[in-house]
Amino acid sequence: MSEAVLQKKGFLYNFDKYTSKNGTDWYLALTWIFILEIISSIIEFYYLPTAREYVIHIQKGILKELLIAGFVSFFVWHFVYSVIQMRRQQFLFLVMYFLLGIYFYLTDDVTFNLLFHNIINPFELEFNKFGLYTIVQIVIKLVMLYLIVRFFQSIKNRKKDKQ
Repeated sequence: MSEAVLQKKGFLYNFDKYTSKNGTDWYLALTWIFILEIISSIIEFYYLPTAREYVIHIQKGILKELLIAGFVSFFVWHFVYSVIQMRRQQFLFLVMYFLLGIYFYLTDDVTFNLLFHNIINPFELEFNKFGLYTIVQIVIKLVMLYLIVRFFQSIKNRKKDKQ
């Protein structure tokens, strides 16, 4: 390859390739949006006291154990299936599912109320003071905005390809 072609394929090109296949894969972009929103929710839970108000704790008991058992069973089944098929999209779905498990473990939020609140309002930012938390959340929200744009572009490109 020539040097000019290698310079064109910089960070943004590679980022776009891995997050939306250059605006052609809507499912991949949507998966990355959910992954970033889960990470954002975990960070928000630890740094904002108001985020803890959305969490509904379920007492230890049979319901909680059944939910955990179902969650773990589906995770193991999907992990084995993803390893056998070795598809990147399914592996990213598995990463998203693993992050949901980490979210559940760290926040103890069985209802995923905080996560759903953040998915419905993806660009809501609450500031308690300017610091590392604020910078990380702004970066995550900007990346999510870019991925949402690429998501809609890939849906538009898909409709053009069908015609």
